[in-house]
Amino acid sequence: ASPVGLETGWGRFASMKVAGFLFVGLAAAVASAEELKVNVYEGPTECDEGDTVTVGDKLVMHYTGSIDESSSTGEPGSQFDSTRGPERDAFHVTIGYGEVIQGWDEGLVGLCAGSKAILTIPSEMGYGAHGAGCGRDGVCVIPGDATLKFDVEVVSVSKPIPPPNLFDKLDVDKDGMLTPDEILQHFKQNEEEPDAKIPPELMEKEDANKDGLVSREEFGGPSMPWDMCMEMLHLNQEPNTLGLAVRWLCERKQPVQHTPTGTDEL
Repeated sequence: ASPVGLETGWGRFASMKVAGFLFVGLAAAVASAEELKVNVYEGPTECDEGDTVTVGDKLVMHYTGSIDESSSTGEPGSQFDSTRGPERDAFHVTIGYGEVIQGWDEGLVGLCAGSKAILTIPSEMGYGAHGAGCGRDGVCVIPGDATLKFDVEVVSVSKPIPPPNLFDKLDVDKDGMLTPDEILQHFKQNEEEPDAKIPPELMEKEDANKDGLVSREEFGGPSMPWDMCMEMLHLNQEPNTLGLAVRWLCERKQPVQHTPTGTDEL
């Protein structure tokens, strides 16, 4: 059985993700958005789109983390980690997808490549009431409820590569139509189900004119918001039930984005 309910409807997959996204985002905004502080102290504060950190970007970073002077717990000013120390390499991360604490995922967005900034992060956007680096004796490197201070440097920003159009890969005979056999080859990649079949409701949803084929026009664009697709593709790269479902829903022609000048970009 699929964890996202493929057997009971494709729309549920997107709606579950959207609902979760909205709930988490609203809760975070109510709890702590006003407390996160970002102060750029060196380097550019304005830059071209290609050098501006946005969700999904791959960053190379340097940082020094310490307990903020305003923290009610821990020793204010004490350092707990740094990439600037001996034999330490720069930190690589994809931003906005939960690979780091919430204070980083939100606080780094909008910074420029080459900038240095101080992030002051409230505990609920850091390590919360439990802290981090806790030993068996209960002593934590970062105590619970600690306000954190990160001195960060954005060394470089790399934009994500748009995913391929799955239609082009599956349309082996290049006739502009996907047959059930061609579609089946996608789901046969499933490592969890060697005898995988096409999900029961897929053709009903995708084959609009009911001719038994899926045309390029019927296949169309992503079945959920583009930024959500990019996140789900990043988090589900394995060829399992969920990963293949995400690819089917999202590896489609990227929607047209309207620029401020009125021109369209792919």
